[in-house]
Amino acid sequence: MLAARLYGAKDLRIEEMPEPDPGPGEVKIRVAHAGICGTDVHEYFETPRATHEPNPLTGATLPQTLGHEFAGTVVACGEGVDRATPGDRVCVRPIRTCGVCPRCTAGLSHLCAALAAIGVTSPGGGLAEYVVVPTGSVHRLPDGLSLEQGALVEPMAVALNAVERAGVQAGGSALVTGAGAVGMGALFALRANGVDDVIVVEPSPSRRAAAERHGARVLDPGAVDVAAEVLRHTGGRGVDAAVECAGRPEVLDACIRSAAAQGRVVMVALYSGAVTVDASVVRLAELSLLGAEAYPDGVFERVIEHMAAGRFPTDGWLDHIPLADAVAGLHDVRDARRVKVLVDLPPTPTEPISV
Repeated sequence: MLAARLYGAKDLRIEEMPEPDPGPGEVKIRVAHAGICGTDVHEYFETPRATHEPNPLTGATLPQTLGHEFAGTVVACGEGVDRATPGDRVCVRPIRTCGVCPRCTAGLSHLCAALAAIGVTSPGGGLAEYVVVPTGSVHRLPDGLSLEQGALVEPMAVALNAVERAGVQAGGSALVTGAGAVGMGALFALRANGVDDVIVVEPSPSRRAAAERHGARVLDPGAVDVAAEVLRHTGGRGVDAAVECAGRPEVLDACIRSAAAQGRVVMVALYSGAVTVDASVVRLAELSLLGAEAYPDGVFERVIEHMAAGRFPTDGWLDHIPLADAVAGLHDVRDARRVKVLVDLPPTPTEPISV
């Protein structure tokens, strides 16, 4: 089978690998689509942070097959699997946890001290024709939900968790900075929760157009003072919450200065280094600065329910590329030429199904 394997910074190779076979408690999936994520961009363009040494839970290290946002069809099941059957269309919750650390035992397994993720720090990955995953990681897709939508469940779960952390009530207001996939997901999640007054900040014209098409008020940070414009729009009050999806220090500062008194600023973006915060602004407005990491139990299910109800539309912000163009896709995501890139794995017309 073909797979996209990361060997180091700016060294991604499309190469042949043996097809994996499922062991006890595992399922083998024929991947249909896999998303390119901001995490993949950081791993590729910088010295790989997640894979530079063996993960304490899985032992995974470089080379690593990338791809933690994917969906496909189950083609074989290992012994003892009762959560999936061959022929099921599924998406995958890629995080793997130890189950015994204080965070896991406190019900915060998504913050596990030894957290691993399929396609980042665990063997296998969705940028391959086949992948084997633990049966507990798979979620069946309901009839009417496409495999394309299934490949978006993971990044939309990241966005929904951030929005739920923000806690904006129906009828409230919100700022979303960055209109990449997670930013678009935050917009959809806010709208799904009854928050219609959403301002999206994005320097890329094509990404601004995508957000505007889906009902957001958009701002170009190169043309306006974001905080001043937000305050003007809200009559000087500020927004109830800001969801920071851009990963730039100056953007985080704009979020802080745009928030209403006792508002929340949720940081879901990845940052390449330390960030300075004006603590005086935070203190004087009694703001809450919150992190949002991955997704707790139940978030995947809520995203699938939202998708089935049509609340996470896919029109106007997705692009598809073949596996051979994965490196170009990484550049496109980094340079904001596209909102979201899905890699299509080549179909196999005579796919064998093992029972």
